[in-house]
This record gives sequence, C-alpha cells and structure tokens, in this order.
Amino acid sequence: MADFLILVILYMITFTVTAYIFLMGDTDYHRNGVVGKTRAAIVQVGMWIFNHIFPQSLQDSFINTIDRVLYTRNCYLQIIYLLLLLFITVTYTVSIQPHVEENDLPPAYSIGVYATLTINWILFLATSFSDPGEITEDNQQAYNEVYAFDGLMYVNGNLCRTCGFVKPARSKHCAFCDRCVHRFDHHCSWVNNCIGGSNVHLFLMLLITIALGSVYGTFVTAMVFVTMVRSRGIMEASYVGADGRLYPVTRLIAFQHMFMEYPGMVFLMTCLSLLSILVGGFAAYHMYLAITNQTTNERYKTAITNPQSDHPSQSDSTLKWSKRTSSDFQRRLKSCRTREEKETHWRGYSKGTFRNLFEIFFPFDVNNSKKR
Repeated sequence: MADFLILVILYMITFTVTAYIFLMGDTDYHRNGVVGKTRAAIVQVGMWIFNHIFPQSLQDSFINTIDRVLYTRNCYLQIIYLLLLLFITVTYTVSIQPHVEENDLPPAYSIGVYATLTINWILFLATSFSDPGEITEDNQQAYNEVYAFDGLMYVNGNLCRTCGFVKPARSKHCAFCDRCVHRFDHHCSWVNNCIGGSNVHLFLMLLITIALGSVYGTFVTAMVFVTMVRSRGIMEASYVGADGRLYPVTRLIAFQHMFMEYPGMVFLMTCLSLLSILVGGFAAYHMYLAITNQTTNERYKTAITNPQSDHPSQSDSTLKWSKRTSSDFQRRLKSCRTREEKETHWRGYSKGTFRNLFEIFFPFDVNNSKKR
C-alpha cells in the first residue's frame, strides 16, 4: 500500500524532469550538454517511431493540426486555458471549499484563492486584447525615437518588406499577426496576441499570478488535507495488513486513504504543485529578461549566432529560417572576437535594474507622445 505514494512522487519527479528537458534542452546553456543531448535523442527516437509506425495520412493530419494550432493565429489555446481556469475554480469550489468551512479554517484561505483566480482571469483577458505596441505609418516616427540603433542587432534603414517603412530599433514584424510590433518579445499562442513593449508588463504579471496562485493553491489544499487527517484521527487508527494483523497507520497509508476518499483534492494539489514548478521557472526567466532589459527575440538571435552552438535538435527548415533572419546580424558579430564582447551588445539596452523594470511596467505611450 505504501508503494502508492512512492508512485505519485516518482510521477511528479518524472514530469518535472521531462518538462525541464524539453523546455530548456534547446537553450544555449544546455544545448551541448547532457540535457540538450537527451532532448535531441528523445526527439529523434520519437520522430523515428512517428514516421515508421503511423500511416502517412495520420502523420499529415497530425502535422496539419499542430501547424494550425501553434503556427497560425487562432483562439484554440485561449479556449483551453479558460477551460483549465474554469476546471480549477469548479474543482476547488466543489472539493476544497466545503472542507474549509467544515474544519473552521480561516476564511482568508478561500478569499485568497478566489482573489488570485479573479486577478488571473482579468490579466489573461487584458493581455489577450491589449495592444502590444503596433507600429503603423502614423506612429512609426514616434516609436523610432524610443530606442537608438545599436548598429549590430538593429541598424537604421532596415525596411520592413510587408509594412513598407523603416523598422524602429527593437521592433519586429510578427508573421502571426501580420504587423510590426514595438520592442517585440514573442507571439504567445496562449493569449493569441503578440507580446511587445506596450503589454509585456501584463504578460509578466500574468505569469507571476499563475505561479504564485499555484503555490498558494497548493498550500491551502495541503492545509485542508492535513486538518482533515488530524480531525478524523486517521493517524491514530490502525489498518489490517495482508497477513490479517493490525498495523498503525503511517503517513503513506493516510495519503492513500485520502486519495481514495477525496481524489479531487489530492489530484488538484498534485497538479498545482507541478504547475507552480513549471510556470515558476518560466516566470523567473521572463523576470530575468525584464531586469536585464532583453527580449525573447533578442535572446534567440544571440543564441543562434553563438559560434560555439550547434542545433542537433532543430529541423533543417528551422535552421534555414534562423540563418536567413540573422545573417546580417552574424556578419556584424564577426567584429566581436570574444563572448564577453558579444555580451556587451546583447545587453546594450540595459539601464540598470530599477530603470529596466520602470521601463517594463510604465511603457512608452505613443498616444501621449503624439499629444506632445
């Protein structure tokens, strides 16, 4: 019976390690190490199985579905996220809230949970429908004055072939939204919107609330769990073993008993703890970008132009795209002989931690600029 909790723990460890390998294995730090090679090997084995076992028609349907969901602008992932939020809200209300009241736990527990969920709903909708900093012919000149061209990653006179005007420094044309975006970070399929200079603060707060909300939800659920075990005297009870003899209840047995009696509670606690690790790491990465005044797009450009990096896990089409979009940047990097010299250019827009965060949370307002 005690093996049950061990299996749960092993599942959580496996999930965390697997998520880390796939999310971080292709980064510049891990790409040539054990994590990167493990990720590459898993991808290659998976692709071999996919290409040799499944029929071509199923392969085509799967690839088309992935392309449509991840590489076109649509609301599929938005709907999934909202359904997940709804699932968490309903599960907590049905499986946890009654026990909070029953065991006379502080009302602040539930108030904090519902407040966190409400804030997350608001931030998600605000990020989804916010203006990331769309650049048009009318405001191009105003955005052009926000950042100076560094002459390396951003060069004055670089024309956007789609929009037909000179791109301001740190901007990029988003292929999903078909528009140039000020201080372009990335296109987020979960919010179906670009993340740019005008809404990156909303995106960062959304990540932070998800991470903190997951940690707080895990804490509240765990407190309810422990209170119920104590109030029912489970730890003072005994159980009949396989040999027919009585044995005192251990924590492992208590956990299994609670899972069998209250599966929704244990399932929610496990999922929230895993989510807090996963989203917490992602939020920490974007906080690092904010503190150093970098964007995901800039980090990606510097990674693919690092002469010490190779891309064993990337497809040929991805490599061709990377080389094409960064070819000018690569040529300008030749004058930088060492990695330390490159770092000075990679973080060329940093103004210090406080001023960097001020720039993120109080972004440039093009409308006020026009009034002046």
